[in-house]
Amino acid sequence: MKQQQQVGTIVGSSVHLTGAIKDSSDIQIFGSVEGEVSSDSKVIIEESSYVKGPINAAEVVVSGMVIGTITAKQRLELNPSGTIKGNVDTSDLLIHSGATFIGKSNMPDTKESPVVSEEKEDFKLDEEAEEDEDTEDKD
Repeated sequence: MKQQQQVGTIVGSSVHLTGAIKDSSDIQIFGSVEGEVSSDSKVIIEESSYVKGPINAAEVVVSGMVIGTITAKQRLELNPSGTIKGNVDTSDLLIHSGATFIGKSNMPDTKESPVVSEEKEDFKLDEEAEEDEDTEDKD
């Protein structure tokens, strides 16, 4: 039997909410929210929706309009119909063609880049090889 993912909070398309929404489950917004939106799971901003205020969640999907900062611990996806006016902080950022993003993004370096360290090692090896060639030429 398949487990169905449960949405903890739904803000309907005719709802205008002023204040904070906090839920440990998913939050799906079709209407408008002015205030903080916070979830331990996923926040989904649907195409018809508007959020003015900070969003904090593990994953955020934006298809509507967001004015405010977004902190997505795992992933932030901005769909073609979506607009973000504010700064974002996430480890995985996906912006689809047609989307609007006005702000700055911060993506913390969670892993060391092996390419950089390999290049440094190769450079050292090349230097050592040149020194060996110079020594051989002098003999």
